Amino acid sequence: MAVQGTALANGMRIATDAMEHVESVALGVWVDTGTRFERPETNGIAHMLEHMLFKGTPRRSARAIAEEIEAVGGSLNAYTGRETTAFHASVLKEDTALAIDVIADILQHSLLDPAELEREKTVVLQEIGQALDTPDDVIFDQLQSTAFPNQMLGRPVLGTEDTVRALTRDDLAAHLGAYYTPDRMILAASGRIAHERVVELAQAAFPGRAAANDRPAAAPAQYRGGEHRDQRTLEQ
Repeated sequence: MAVQGTALANGMRIATDAMEHVESVALGVWVDTGTRFERPETNGIAHMLEHMLFKGTPRRSARAIAEEIEAVGGSLNAYTGRETTAFHASVLKEDTALAIDVIADILQHSLLDPAELEREKTVVLQEIGQALDTPDDVIFDQLQSTAFPNQMLGRPVLGTEDTVRALTRDDLAAHLGAYYTPDRMILAASGRIAHERVVELAQAAFPGRAAANDRPAAAPAQYRGGEHRDQRTLEQ
């Protein structure tokens, strides 16, 4: 294995781990944003934006985004955490360029259609309901809220019913513009790849873009801790 790293002129960082004994590539873009960077009134926006970035661009419909990767036997997915949002794909080595192109397209050119947003709110509200009825999800959310009370690190990644219902397209566009800039992204790839080729593809897919200067910095974490007890009836 040979791990290499490169920083592009626009601030994006590229990390690769060449593995000559495989015929596939696992890659993704990790964005320096998550629940910690939200405001209390927009709690859940990072997760909602993750959903909405798969709903279409000028070049691809939501169906095309899924089918282009699936048609070559690959997979495409994403997840949101409290400090990071990731978009990742697994493909055969010859489809590396396609995977990078699809991810770059959705991160930079998503339409954020208001009608799609209203439909996706229903999906996220169902996720919230499911999480509230899943003991381990409840426990870890309560752990965070007890460790970091009245801080964004202590708030749920999914948000709340009230904050999710209140989100608008303008909210999503503002968050996208503030945080989804190359200087806050790492493109990492592992498998049958050449580092120089990944750098070349990244430079073409993520052209220079000025960093936002008005985005709020994450507040330093203030650990408080304590004890929290919650007795409720669960289906599980």
